[in-house]
Order: sequence, then C-alpha cells, then structure tokens
Amino acid sequence: MSNERKGKDLLIGAVVGGLLGAATALLFAPKSGRELRSDIAESAQVVSDKTVQIASTVSQKTQDVAKTVSNTASELVGKAKDTATSVVETVRSWKESKIDDELSDEVEASEAAEDLVILGNR
Repeated sequence: MSNERKGKDLLIGAVVGGLLGAATALLFAPKSGRELRSDIAESAQVVSDKTVQIASTVSQKTQDVAKTVSNTASELVGKAKDTATSVVETVRSWKESKIDDELSDEVEASEAAEDLVILGNR
C-alpha cells in the first residue's frame, strides 16, 4: 500500500508541476494570442502524454511489486508449514519413545516382581 501511495503522490506531483511550469512559461513569454493558444495546446498534449506514460509505469511497477510480495509470501507460508510439520513429527517421535521407555520399564519391573515371587516360593 505504501508503494501505491508513493506512486500516486509522484503522479500527482508530476502533473501539477508540469501544468504549473507550462502555464508559467507560456504566460510570461511575449507571444501573440494565437501563438500562446497553440503553445498551451501543445503543452497540454505533452503533459497529457507524460501523465499517461507515468501512470503506465507506476501501474507496471505496482504489479511487479505485488507479484514479488505474493511469491515471497507463498514461499514463507510453505516454509512455515514444513517447519510446523517437522516439529509435530519430532514431538510425536519423542512422545512415542517416552511411551516405549515407560512400557519397557514396566515390563522389567513386572519381570523382577515375578522373579521375587518365584524366589520367595522356593
């Protein structure tokens, strides 16, 4: 949005500056009415052409920036998803290994208790 606003501000400044400059130059130049009107018409056409050119350039650059931002955002979202998946898999693996360790501890304790019972019965 900031780049869009800067582009619009640049366009407005260029148009206003061009119009003021052209009007000032034409009004202070010693010419006949017919020459002055012709010069004003030519200057208006030049300003109009430049305005269209600047607007086209600003539009193209804005589209390029939007594409770049979109691509970068898509890449970041993909990386975030990959990282989240990796973290979830790591936590699951850790959790499963803890459960396996606890089960093996319980089995060992159960076997030891059985051994004690057998030794006690002898």
